[in-house]
Amino acid sequence: MNTEKVGVIVVGGGSAAFEAAVSARQNGAEKVVMLEKAPEPEFGGNARFSHTGFRFVHSGAAEVREFLPDLDESTFRLMHIPPYTKVDFMADLKRVTQNRINQELAETLVNESNEAVHWMRDVGIKWEPANFVVVDGRHYFEPGIVIHTVGGGQGQLFQWREIATRMGIEIRYESRVHALLGNDRRIEGVGVSNPTGEYDLLADAVILCSGGFQANTEMRARYLGPNADLMKVRGSKHNTGEVLHLALALGAKSSGHWQGAHATPIDAKAPDFESPLRSDGRGNSANRYSYQYGITVNSLGQRFFDEGEAHHSYTYAKTGWAVLGQPGGVAYQIFDQKGIRLLRKDRYSAEDAIEASSIAELARKVGIEPAVLAHTVDEFNRAVRETVNFDPTKPDGKCTADLNPRKSNWANRIDEPPFRAYAVTGGITFTFGGLEVNRSAQVINTSGHPIRGLYASGDILGLFYHNYPSCTGQTRNVVFGRLAGKNCL
Repeated sequence: MNTEKVGVIVVGGGSAAFEAAVSARQNGAEKVVMLEKAPEPEFGGNARFSHTGFRFVHSGAAEVREFLPDLDESTFRLMHIPPYTKVDFMADLKRVTQNRINQELAETLVNESNEAVHWMRDVGIKWEPANFVVVDGRHYFEPGIVIHTVGGGQGQLFQWREIATRMGIEIRYESRVHALLGNDRRIEGVGVSNPTGEYDLLADAVILCSGGFQANTEMRARYLGPNADLMKVRGSKHNTGEVLHLALALGAKSSGHWQGAHATPIDAKAPDFESPLRSDGRGNSANRYSYQYGITVNSLGQRFFDEGEAHHSYTYAKTGWAVLGQPGGVAYQIFDQKGIRLLRKDRYSAEDAIEASSIAELARKVGIEPAVLAHTVDEFNRAVRETVNFDPTKPDGKCTADLNPRKSNWANRIDEPPFRAYAVTGGITFTFGGLEVNRSAQVINTSGHPIRGLYASGDILGLFYHNYPSCTGQTRNVVFGRLAGKNCL
């Protein structure tokens, strides 16, 4: 078998992999090779199907302005950008993970987030404003999420590839890693399979950025519970977990929530793999994240979760599980015209909706017993507190009273026809179970010691439990990818 020696091997071709490779090259690695399992037209992992927002610590508008130099001043002045502090970020991580997140890694993520995102800007990544709500002419953002990369996930990937190519980093497509060479004390390289055969690639350091196992039907069934094998996969069909398996077999320690994953409400008609992209490439068009502006019912016509618990960025990654737990794994998001006016047009087109002039007619069209849905809506409307003002820019306390489940915020009566229903199911994005690393992004073995030469970043890390604050995944990628690249030499 042929053998080749390089400086640093990066397994994967997504954002975490590029960040690790660029960091390694920048810090003195002479030859960096990226091994991407997918063919070139499909490179990039989950980032291809995301808008790739970044949650990071910043001091407010003046600092964010540094990322948006080409935005005209009049538009920038409309943007409401309060600081997002280390205390804010840590509190969000602890709350949504139910305080299960590894404290050391959480501190690393929070403390390194600002410098890491600035590093991306310094190496040439371009930015634009994230999604916002307009109220009285002002642009309001979700807490901590103000910018994303120009062109969304695909835009970020093409920017990274251009930077990597300019730095002399080699990207080998259709290169599947079938073996990790070494043991639980030291890694020496990897075995590679490509269309022409197999070879061993040796290196002083290997950085695993090959994603989770969400596209592996058998692993979903094994780890994620009943009917998880039937879930639709929002992201890359190439993230099938074999490198994660190889690392565990080598003696790497597992971490994270192995029965947990990022699962969101998506269009029930979405394909089984790789949800369709928006026309501008900024994420996929199957996402259905505006549930806080209406109610969601199952196929029996009953509500089953608090649609207004918090901003969607703190609830969407678990809401897909709530939907999957309903009969048939399907639910219906229902809006009146007040809610419809707040829907994002790129994700809620009229063509995809079921529309009717009355709730009873809507129920018949959806296939729900009209008397039950009418009762659900009437009961909800009676419970809405009309003494509290509606405010989509923040948790407004406009809730329901004496209703189970309650709606904690943004509770408007469903009473302005015509009404719309959108059928949704749960779509999985990435899995939470993975490898344990230390503050230097070194993979830890089951004895609690670093495996020399082995590092990891991205979805293959076991970091999150139960839930995660939106746009933390991309920040995790750059924080630990950058650390891996710096520390592997």
